Amino acid sequence: MKTTFSPATKSDKKSLMRFYKQQNYSAGLLGLDKVYLLKCSSEMIGAVIISTLAENNQQSFLHGLVIERAFRQKKLASQLLTFVVTQDKHQEIFCFADKTLSHFYQQNGFGQITQQQLPEPLLIRYLRVKKTKKNLLVFTFHR
Repeated sequence: MKTTFSPATKSDKKSLMRFYKQQNYSAGLLGLDKVYLLKCSSEMIGAVIISTLAENNQQSFLHGLVIERAFRQKKLASQLLTFVVTQDKHQEIFCFADKTLSHFYQQNGFGQITQQQLPEPLLIRYLRVKKTKKNLLVFTFHR
């Protein structure tokens, strides 16, 4: 299985949104976004979004990390995450995840933090998401 990792281009946007919809994931681009893709041959099988919190800010928000179901359990999400953190130059990357994914993020260099440690724009988003996802945790990756 030959896989490739690459930053998405503007021409990838429609296929990216179609990919997320097929995976039953509601992804939204926040504005200052970079999207990274995982492809097998030319087929998109994974994606992740990194959103800068504000211009000239050293913090970003990782979301939308999704691997197509048929390709899960093959360490591809870890490989995509490794690719992203080497490409993204922010000092600190935050993400929210269900507590069942705690081990995954910790294995990939993220540490769990409290909601009080989130920057204000992310705290507001976290509290909104937490209303529907009760087992939500917060993680951060530091350089």
